[in-house]
This record gives sequence, structure tokens and C-alpha cells, in this order.
Amino acid sequence: MKCDELQQEMVKVSEKAVSLPKTPEFMTLSNAEYHARPEISKSGLDMLRRSPLHYWNRYLNPDRVIEPPTAAMVIGSALHTRVLEPHLFDDEYLVAPDGIDRRTKEGKLRWADFEQEAAGKTILKAEDAAQIEAMAQAVHEHPAARMLLRLPGKCEQSYFWTDEETGEKCKCRPDFHTDDRRIIADVKTTDDASPRGFMRSVIKYRYHVQASFYSQSLKAEQFLFIAVEKKPPFAVAVYATPTELIDRGAKEAADDLRLLATCRVENRWPGYGDEIQSLAVPSWLQDDQEQPITEIEGF
Repeated sequence: MKCDELQQEMVKVSEKAVSLPKTPEFMTLSNAEYHARPEISKSGLDMLRRSPLHYWNRYLNPDRVIEPPTAAMVIGSALHTRVLEPHLFDDEYLVAPDGIDRRTKEGKLRWADFEQEAAGKTILKAEDAAQIEAMAQAVHEHPAARMLLRLPGKCEQSYFWTDEETGEKCKCRPDFHTDDRRIIADVKTTDDASPRGFMRSVIKYRYHVQASFYSQSLKAEQFLFIAVEKKPPFAVAVYATPTELIDRGAKEAADDLRLLATCRVENRWPGYGDEIQSLAVPSWLQDDQEQPITEIEGF
């Protein structure tokens, strides 16, 4: 879909909004405050889908250990701030200076001064900061992404609601939504932003569940992904989520919430199974059954 066609479709959606649809409870929270709340998010649904035991260990275990964010998670969060809330970037992140040898006395003193300056902020390596800046620039230079993010709207708003079927408390925090809440956009970093490559990411990371979970909660009519590659040339693509994926995501989310409700009632959080199981042979391996092992290994 061309940029002008996408813009026309968004105008049509916005023109439908005579009055705002009923939405979940809205709260103004920082990102840390949002993640500290107990309601289940799409990330929680993913952990539950892995196994209820993993969900319990991550969110309910009183002795749980909160793991620090990975380098990829830090870069992703920093990119979101740089693209969606650039006015907050300098308040939340600080780039480590080059040329400090922390093995020397002078270097240790300089680093101590820097850490004091960076108190309360996330420290970024210089090369990571350059990558984030290049990715953000690529997003802002992409015609469809730029047009979308310039629509009247809000970023990083927190919403809370109760699932009607199960009574489970839920939450979401869209990257961006228009003021009428009918269009949601989400920024995703990826290794491959091509249609085929990003579709693999959608299925692998259950982005379609997120699209449905968010869209249903805000009564949105369109959910779009802004996909940006993590390496040069930092290619960007904007994808609308098809109805078939939204419907599939809705079913998976509903199944996850039913499972969570059952686990709570029974106070049982199973893992992968307590009995001996058979491994299913994947189709790709079946296709290679007749191929000599030397050819498979490249000998």
C-alpha cells in the first residue's frame, strides 16, 4: 500500500469517530511503574504459553529473581524513547565516554565521576547509541512511518481492564495511538523487515496476539507495525495487521487467559508435562531423511 493510500485509509478510520469508544481504565504511569503492576500483559501471555510454571516463576514466585534487561532489550527500549518520546531521552539515557581505562587509577576516578553523573539513567555504549540514532533517523525518514507518527495521538499510555470471560486483570501500553484510539502503531526492531522475514517474526514472537490484545482493549480498528532493521541500511517497513491474524491472536489470547484462570483456581502451575513423551519429528527433517548425512553436514 502506498503512503498516500495508507493516509487515506487512516483518514477514513478517524472520520468514523463521532464519539470515543468505551475504553479500559487509563493511568499516567512511567514505564517502570507500568511493568511493576500485577495485571497480565501480552508478555505475561507469552510466558504462560511457554508453560504455567514459567509464568508462576516469573510473576508469582515470592523468591523470584528479577533478571536485568539484555543488551537487545536496552537498545529496543532506548529506540522507543528516541522515536516516540525524544524529549525524555536525555533524562533516561547517557552515553558512556570513550577512552576511559578503568584498570588505571585515573580511569577508575573518571568512571566513578561518570557513574555519579549517570545516576538513575541507563548507560549506553557509544556504538549502541550510534545504532539507536541511525535506526530512529531511518524511522523518521520513512514516508509512511513519519506520516503515521505525526497524526494527532499519544505515546506510551497505560490501560487496564478486566477480561469479561475469566475475570483476569489485564493491561497494555501501546507505543502510539491516535487521539480517537482507532489506530494503534507499534515499533519493532528486527533482523529482517521484508514481508516474508517480518511475518516469521510475527509468528515467532506472537505479535498477532499483541495486535489483537491491544486492539480489543482500545476498540481500535487498525493495528500497524513499524518494523526497522537493526543493521545497516536500517531498512524500514510499515505493515497493517490483516483480519485473519487479529482473529488468530484473539483466540490465542483467550485460550491463554482461560488457562491462567484455571491455574489460579486449581493452584497448579504445570511445566511441560509429568509423563514420558514422544518427540515429534519435524517435517523439515523428514524431507532430509533420504539425504546422506555427509551432505547434510557439508562434508
